[in-house]
Amino acid sequence: MTETFFQNRWYRIYQSETVDTSVIAMRNAVMIVPLLDDGRVILTVEYSPAFNQWVYILSSGGIEAGEDPAHTANRELQEETGYKAGRLDKLGIFCPFIKYLNQTLTIYLARDLQPSRLQGDEGYEIGLEYTTLDDFETLIAAGRIQDCGVIAALYMARSFLERERRA
Repeated sequence: MTETFFQNRWYRIYQSETVDTSVIAMRNAVMIVPLLDDGRVILTVEYSPAFNQWVYILSSGGIEAGEDPAHTANRELQEETGYKAGRLDKLGIFCPFIKYLNQTLTIYLARDLQPSRLQGDEGYEIGLEYTTLDDFETLIAAGRIQDCGVIAALYMARSFLERERRA
């Protein structure tokens, strides 16, 4: 059994069993690229306590015990954007910070969006901003999108749609 140094509802910090370092464990999570029929991607504007600023990110959230990741994706989408997806395509799974964070992130492309709102657990209002898969790099260059998972998910979505168009 590994020694736990700290634990709250979001994460646990524990001692690695194999090397002399600490590891952070979080629930596995999903991240969603919500694509409107007009080609716009919905970004959420949320507060980052780590950087003390409001940031552009994608809807995301932890997978509850026994919950299917696709169900989590649709739940988080409704909580954070006010839409539910008629179609979810799994783009892939990656580990956001593989050396020190024990968590996987399943990425989905959400399409055929319909208005549907669920109550979220953030405790603050989430803002919405829009971009396109042809133009999101301008937000990266301007420093508006800085999260590496968001950047990877946007590139994954664009690549998926390009392959789908060629097929």
